[in-house]
Amino acid sequence: MGLAHKSFSNEEQELLISLLMKQEYAIELLSCELNDIESGEKAVDMETYKQLTTLYDRIRFD
Repeated sequence: MGLAHKSFSNEEQELLISLLMKQEYAIELLSCELNDIESGEKAVDMETYKQLTTLYDRIRFD
């Protein structure tokens, strides 16, 4: 069963985000996602793309 079928508590979500940030995986995930979108492998609406690029910039430069 994939993670998409599970519901996480707020504490679990915060722990997962903290771990992704601490291990610097978050920036890698965003980078891969943006690359897939920009190369045409994935399609998202413009608002989602803008949100992802803003988040990428915040993580990378803050």
